[in-house]
Amino acid sequence: MRVPDGDRPDDCDNVSRGVPVLARSVVEVGIDVVGAIVVVALAGALVVVTIGVGTTVVGVLTPGSVVVGADVVFTSVVDGACALTVVGTAMSPRESWLPGESTWLVDSVALHPASTVNTITASNERLSVAFRRRDRTLVPLSVMLRRAWMVGSLLMLTLVGCGESREGSPSEASFILSDDYELPVVERDNPTLPTRTTGADGVVVDVTDVSRIIVLNQAIAEIVVSLGMRDSIIGRDATTTIAALADIAEVSNGHDISAESVLSLRPTVVIGDTRTGPPEAIEQLRSAGVPVLIAPEVWTLSSLPSRVEMIANALGVVAAGGRLVALSEQAIADALKNVEQYATVPRVAFLYVRGTASVYLLGGSGSGADELVAAAGAVDVGALNGLSSFTPLTAEAIVQADPDVLLVMTRGLDSVGGIDGLLELPGVSSTRAAAARAVIAVDDDLLLSFGPRTGALISRLAELLNTYSSDA
Repeated sequence: MRVPDGDRPDDCDNVSRGVPVLARSVVEVGIDVVGAIVVVALAGALVVVTIGVGTTVVGVLTPGSVVVGADVVFTSVVDGACALTVVGTAMSPRESWLPGESTWLVDSVALHPASTVNTITASNERLSVAFRRRDRTLVPLSVMLRRAWMVGSLLMLTLVGCGESREGSPSEASFILSDDYELPVVERDNPTLPTRTTGADGVVVDVTDVSRIIVLNQAIAEIVVSLGMRDSIIGRDATTTIAALADIAEVSNGHDISAESVLSLRPTVVIGDTRTGPPEAIEQLRSAGVPVLIAPEVWTLSSLPSRVEMIANALGVVAAGGRLVALSEQAIADALKNVEQYATVPRVAFLYVRGTASVYLLGGSGSGADELVAAAGAVDVGALNGLSSFTPLTAEAIVQADPDVLLVMTRGLDSVGGIDGLLELPGVSSTRAAAARAVIAVDDDLLLSFGPRTGALISRLAELLNTYSSDA
């Protein structure tokens, strides 16, 4: 907690009305009351008072108060200009609750300009604490604890009402990681070959051997692995990052493949999608006699089965493809059914960011994320505002959208310096999502894969989104 500059006093006067203090748990006559350090904002200073290791004091320090105990430490945490000083006088041990204790009579309590932390310490053999008045009448333990509870409650109410604070807001984004969701694998079929399949580019592809497969897309890789053919994969593109293929050779720079790298692996079939390129490399592979199947991109849940069926048909495992489609559709259906239990409908903005490449885009209709957000029971603000799939992120656009939650990819979040860097982007800092630090980061290889794990993703995304709401 910080005290806003506008609330800071011009100077640090003595505080005659007393300094509220709350420290840790008390060990008193064999009783252990567990507590926690609370920081109290007062006249521009952040004050923490700790009495002993694991002890608690709750009360108001004023001149004339008596502190009874051992290892008594008053510490001021300086916030700007002020520090706390407590001046006390040692009293006779016989006036304490227990033999051998130190007793301190508080002479003065003051806030003053300081550049260092001020500490006053008194030590003894036991842990025991009490507040008394100048007449030194002992306070029974039960009364002290009741007062501790009352003062603690008042202090917490004060802290809750102290202006704007991010206390209770998450310090980090909520993450959905692909490693948390195992890739399902159906029973493998013995391939029935040869096969003939028409790809998304209209080219008819004949496949006679599926023993050496190269996959050029994350979602395609997941499908081939889920079909039970992981052992046949001998190459992948750089964007394919699933753990099951971590030891497989890369043959591309991003989506741009190297024909020479592909040919060096002697593949029997290569599978990419309509983003795979460059076209010259594809033609070079086909000219060398390598079957290259171009599968469609998928940005909607309804298109998921057709891609699985095309790949399964080309690899000669039609029955396994049918099982995988049924498994994926059932997982999505179960997720959609579970979403119905959630009452909140937060507004979500999907941001595609690559800070290292200065790429900042706001997702809209057709981004793929809009389909997932809707399936999870929320509203995609980009699609709601009529934006196309990806639009340059501007301060005006994000402020107008004013989302409750920001949805990003994990690598994109890393590229802008984490949640703080994301929330500092122009316009983003003015949104409700920024005020609540409401950010959900999904692994790149999971968010837009539209594959066997999409049902699990929808379920988890809906669960997280349900913790947010919209007052719009």
